Amino acid sequence: MRFRKLFRLFALTAWGLALFIPPRTAAAQTSAYELILAMNTLRVSYGLPALVEDPIINAVAQATAQTMAANNMSWHIGDVRGRLAAAGYGGGATVWATENFAVSGGNMGVDEIMAVWADPDHMRPAVTPAYCNIGAGVATVGGKTYYVLQAAYVSRQECGSYTSAAGAGSASGTAISPVSQLIVPVQIATPDASGKIYHEVKAGQSFWSIAIAYQITIQDLEAWNNISRAAPLQTGQRLFIPNKDTAGYATPTPRGMVVTQTPDADGRIVHVVQPYQSLFTIGEAYRVSVDRILQLNGLQADWPLQIEQKLIISPGNVTPSPTLSAIQKLTPEADGNYYHIVQIEQTLSGIAALYNVPLADLMNWNGLDATSIIIPNQKLLLRISPPATATFTPAPATITPLPSASMTSPPTTEITPTAIAVAEEADNSSNEGVMLFVGILLIGGLLWWRFSRKN
Repeated sequence: MRFRKLFRLFALTAWGLALFIPPRTAAAQTSAYELILAMNTLRVSYGLPALVEDPIINAVAQATAQTMAANNMSWHIGDVRGRLAAAGYGGGATVWATENFAVSGGNMGVDEIMAVWADPDHMRPAVTPAYCNIGAGVATVGGKTYYVLQAAYVSRQECGSYTSAAGAGSASGTAISPVSQLIVPVQIATPDASGKIYHEVKAGQSFWSIAIAYQITIQDLEAWNNISRAAPLQTGQRLFIPNKDTAGYATPTPRGMVVTQTPDADGRIVHVVQPYQSLFTIGEAYRVSVDRILQLNGLQADWPLQIEQKLIISPGNVTPSPTLSAIQKLTPEADGNYYHIVQIEQTLSGIAALYNVPLADLMNWNGLDATSIIIPNQKLLLRISPPATATFTPAPATITPLPSASMTSPPTTEITPTAIAVAEEADNSSNEGVMLFVGILLIGGLLWWRFSRKN
């Protein structure tokens, strides 16, 4: 009887714990909660207060992630502030917002996502003091995972003075589960007598905050300490921090810094993308424009970079061959019109720029607007006329007189028909004068001969 009571008490205790301890996911997929925590950690490192999680922003971010995943999108839906206002954020006041997204064929770690968001445009939530609230969403469809983060504020309202209605949902999936605002900036530990660095975890610190403080990756923390981000860090836990003097460790590039590569024997330069790098910082390091990098690698400005991605910075000592423009490559279809077939990760703005046509015209030709979604293999009408390609037209043959054996000077200027006629007339009049002169001499001679006979 006593054993049965103890067993029942144990079962009730286990059941009670199951209600309060959320189950852990087996996959290492980054959650919306981690996105918010990572962005807030980065924001605090810039000396700004953490953004407050908002239920309406969470709901809109999650709906955005699901819509993008369902439509296999690689571009922003557009008008994020309008979507937030329509959902009720701001209570009818003017709303300002920004949106970050990343997409991966598998699970991306939070440090990889934050590396994709390391350029100035995606850093707005971390460095713009005006933003007050934050929300995030994650959705997976067909093997692709979409991560969406939104930051916003209400015009003319101080942070903390506005709160959305509860119940709209949070990143952790419940109505009331805000992200902890206790984010303690990490203080760098000093090396011990042997030169090794150990960091003692403080309350409120996370994998991401420690990684960015020491300019390493979360994978480094996991690998060198035999731990997993799936298990939360404990206050007082000691973590070994690898550095450039650690045997077998390659020091990663510090955030925002780029180590340039030297040209190979042919002058070709290839850069391998590292954590925390962006097109802007890479171009600045090599003194090459972002547009040039995009052109050399067949990329678009809104395509995210991937860690270990190879970028051609300089093609080297090659002789460029003449190429046709995008318009010249088109072939009219049976109806006489030209069409563009949408490729994966192409955007309307990118297609308009490809053919050098106004975006508004492209949308009008196809009955689209700013809220329209295009999908791969979709045909877009182009009301354009490709310029004629240059063709070689041989010049008329010119005849050059060959010099004769006795000619020692260059040939003289050609004689026009008029000049020839005048010359012929001049020759005829000279002959007539000679004949007249000879005739006078003959008549004179005959008269003199007859006159001398008579005498």
